[in-house]
Amino acid sequence: MVGQLLIRALRAVVRPMWNPLRGLARRSFIHPLAKIGPRVRIGRGCVIGRCRLDTMDAGGEAIEIGDHTIVYSDVEVMVHGGRVEIGKNCLITRRAAVLTGGHGFRDRNRLIQEHEMEAADVRIGDDCWIGYGAIVLGGATVGDGAVVAAGSVVTGDVAPYTVVAGAPARKIGERTIAGQVE
Repeated sequence: MVGQLLIRALRAVVRPMWNPLRGLARRSFIHPLAKIGPRVRIGRGCVIGRCRLDTMDAGGEAIEIGDHTIVYSDVEVMVHGGRVEIGKNCLITRRAAVLTGGHGFRDRNRLIQEHEMEAADVRIGDDCWIGYGAIVLGGATVGDGAVVAAGSVVTGDVAPYTVVAGAPARKIGERTIAGQVE
């Protein structure tokens, strides 16, 4: 009797964690406190932590996350126009942010709040690792297999299989094939 009650209680807790969000993902784990806006597509076998996937004023499929990608807790993906595409088998670690836009600020005769939002798409390829606290800004493309070090700010393109660090992010190395001599 007690065993059956425990199993029933566990099912009540675990079942909502698997595919709880209106058909967004199949066979993916989505934290019950994740904040996921409309127009988000999550692939199969993903793990989505207690993060924020915000599609503020975007149209269409604003955020697309490929199969088997892990988005840790405290990650923010914010779409202010444009779209974000995150590939398959990626790791987006804690406190990372992906932002498609921000306020314009060039005309000093106008308040920053009066400027229009400026937005551009972000693409993160397959098998990428976005490190702790890294920021990927609108217009950036992170190539397949690239690594963005902790605390980096990506403002442009990152070539496939490169390792970047710093603000702005610059190449510091490459991923190699195991056993290959450089």
